[in-house]
Amino acid sequence: MAFLAPLATTAAASAGTFLASGAGMALTTGISAVGTLAAGAAQKRQYGLQAEQADLRGRSEAIAYKQQGANALRNLNETLAAIISRAGAGGVDPGSGSALTLQRFALAEGAREKSIAQDNEALALGQASMQAGIYRSAGRTAQLNSFVSAAGNIGTSAYQYGQL
Repeated sequence: MAFLAPLATTAAASAGTFLASGAGMALTTGISAVGTLAAGAAQKRQYGLQAEQADLRGRSEAIAYKQQGANALRNLNETLAAIISRAGAGGVDPGSGSALTLQRFALAEGAREKSIAQDNEALALGQASMQAGIYRSAGRTAQLNSFVSAAGNIGTSAYQYGQL
């Protein structure tokens, strides 16, 4: 194994000489630039996935609010049916007096709950869309930064090579 030591020393010296040469500088700069561009593309993909996740989360929340609105209408129907049946069972005209007042109150409350659920649905979709847009913009910025960084590395290497 001792006979390999001179070979290793010679190989290390040759590699150092190559890397210090113009071709070596060009090779390492090229590898660095490709790595920088790949990192930028990976960041853009990551932000794209986060944007998709934000959109999905917003749609999921919107569906939950839509269901909440449907539940409010179902509860309203049940309440109205109970008011009308109790009024009729008690010998009261369900279309007048306190029975009508209770129905109007139930309608107002049901409509208010349904309206709130619709507003929340719209807000969830809007907020998700905005967050997804932020992620997509961040992805484009990350990729642009990688282009600028790679170009800067190439320019710096070219300048340093010119100084040799």
